[in-house]
Amino acid sequence: MSHLIHIAAAAYRYPSGRCVGPFDLDVGAGEFVVLAGRTGSGKSTLARMVVGLAQRHGHGEVTGVVAVAGRDPEALSGPERVRTLGFVPQEVDDCVLAGTCAGEVAFALESAGLAASGVGTALDRVGLGGFEQRDPLDLSGGERQRLAIAAALAADPRVLVLDEPLSQLDPEGAHAIVSTLRQLANAGVAVVLVEHRLGLLGCADRIVYLGPAPEPVPMFHVEHGASGEVLLALRGVGFSHDGSKGVDGLDLAVRRGERVAVVGGNGAGKSTLIGLLSGRLRPGSGDVLGVTRRMEVPQNADLVLFSATAAREVAYAADERGRDPNPALLDAFGLAGLEARAPQSLSRGQRLRLAVAAMVAAEPGVLLLDEAGSGQDAESLARLFQAVWAGSETAVFASHDPELVAAWASRVVWMDGGRIREDAPVASSGWLTARASVAPAEVSPRSAGEGRAGLDARLRLALVALLGLLVVLVDGTAVLGLLAVALVGAAVVHPKARPFRRGLVLGTVLVAWSTAFSQSVFWSDWPRTPLLSLGPVTFWREGAMHGLAQSTRFIAVTAAGLLLALSTPTDELVTALRTRVAGRGLPWALVVMVAAMVRFVPLVAMEWGTVRRARRARGRPMWRRTPWAWLGLEVALLRPVVARCVRRARMLAESLESRGFDPASPRGVARPLTWRRLDTLVAAVAGITALAMVTARTLYGLYAADIWYDADLRPLYAYVRALL
Repeated sequence: MSHLIHIAAAAYRYPSGRCVGPFDLDVGAGEFVVLAGRTGSGKSTLARMVVGLAQRHGHGEVTGVVAVAGRDPEALSGPERVRTLGFVPQEVDDCVLAGTCAGEVAFALESAGLAASGVGTALDRVGLGGFEQRDPLDLSGGERQRLAIAAALAADPRVLVLDEPLSQLDPEGAHAIVSTLRQLANAGVAVVLVEHRLGLLGCADRIVYLGPAPEPVPMFHVEHGASGEVLLALRGVGFSHDGSKGVDGLDLAVRRGERVAVVGGNGAGKSTLIGLLSGRLRPGSGDVLGVTRRMEVPQNADLVLFSATAAREVAYAADERGRDPNPALLDAFGLAGLEARAPQSLSRGQRLRLAVAAMVAAEPGVLLLDEAGSGQDAESLARLFQAVWAGSETAVFASHDPELVAAWASRVVWMDGGRIREDAPVASSGWLTARASVAPAEVSPRSAGEGRAGLDARLRLALVALLGLLVVLVDGTAVLGLLAVALVGAAVVHPKARPFRRGLVLGTVLVAWSTAFSQSVFWSDWPRTPLLSLGPVTFWREGAMHGLAQSTRFIAVTAAGLLLALSTPTDELVTALRTRVAGRGLPWALVVMVAAMVRFVPLVAMEWGTVRRARRARGRPMWRRTPWAWLGLEVALLRPVVARCVRRARMLAESLESRGFDPASPRGVARPLTWRRLDTLVAAVAGITALAMVTARTLYGLYAADIWYDADLRPLYAYVRALL
């Protein structure tokens, strides 16, 4: 058997001095190998070494031999890389660039110069057929993992490396993906899978343990005592995501002393239910009733860590309430010895356990955990839940793991299609019974995908550019104000603007008010008319109007750009930006940078809100602080946001390279844009309108400069003077 992967005495030394390895591993064509071991044993590092990312992007030192298909993976060109290697990283959320699922999958095909027909095939393989036009950020965590697998499979690589791709998949989905991987191995692909859930991997050829093989960890089943008063309740609650169906008609009560497991398939509504219970999401209908403090650890636990050290993180809530911190809490969660480490410098699993510990330290009435077992080995998982139950009397947790649910839950709430299908004690749960008989299955395609919707991305770019030109030509404050209000209103009502609508409105008002105020105070041109006098300060009408005109110009262009970002999928924007103008197109590196900014700036705004909610949940209100203490805390809250941005930039760079991106190499367009009749009509109307306004301004300018005057154009001159 030929070895597609050959590793000999390979090791990686981190800048801190810690070393993992040396590793020796050979994987042949058609072999399905699982890498297992405790958290921190080097599984992810070895996976990154196989695909050449540790060598090219790591700051440490790689020693030994790593060869893939007889080549050094670090030296592969973009097209060679995607045809040879497919890679699914551990943190898939930070690797999504495209605005549609089809665009995400097509990226590797474009790198290899392959046809777009492979997009549908790759999505069908992972059960996402029909998701072509869906925004990846609107998918559930498990669905995004499937999408990352589809993107890795698209170019039919000879070697497939996956780092914990099953962590957020439901049992049926996990079995189906494993079955697909087995089929790929049978077809000659070398498959290397990093995974903790070894019970799903009976069809693998072998399991390679990094470090000693772990001994079975007993799952300490909780004692289910009598439940008490109702602490949280949902009454006929409904909620939708960006206009699409979320959950509907939810009735649920959480009582004191209960351990409620929320289960169900990917996209069934588990995270939405957790968000509604925590108060993070506001219901579109129905009522959420609560008589206790609620603490949520979201899927992205990084955003609830904002202190300078791990010790300060778990002590924050106690300090805010004037109590002594619990010194044993870090040890209970398996974090002993990390007291002085910065939270954002810890490993993914450690960050998650620290986030849970910080919420437990706040002594919540109800603790809510969204996939808290993700990325944890068996020992760490058992330790985490033992610590949770020791520190929190009532908890609700979302999970896909039947063993975890059977061991730690007293009650199971089964979500299906946005509704509660079953609410039963764990001993009689139909979900657990059904999971016990789950067998590997083929992934079945979903419904047919939707076509492209809306205006062509090239036309949208042209309209924004045209708007920028027109707001410079127009001087009329009333017209500029109406234009700004219309564009801001359109941005505010867009479904994707929901998380930052309030900030958008407040920011618009603040920009307009501050500019008009400052200009009205310092206006010095004559003639000028007093608008208001307050003691020695006079506010001038001409200055206020000038300030409003300038601010509304800025607001209009900014709102138009925001609408473009909200409504245009990033992959279409990339294709539009690459359109040749005067025989040349923008450089690929610049195009990708612009697309990344458009994609991730709104995410940063939402993440900032998550950090602030976590601080409010664990601390005192802001009004109970001195101004200096408030300012210091606001600056400190930037830690997780900045850390997320840095980590996302690194992960995105690695993702682009693993999918064959090379700014110096030509790329194909797997999904070209299509110009339609509606685009022609809109372009004609916009062009005629712009031409008319430019003509009118030009004629008025000639008249005002005493260069040329036509008496028949007097109505036009009056119109321009009054409105433009």
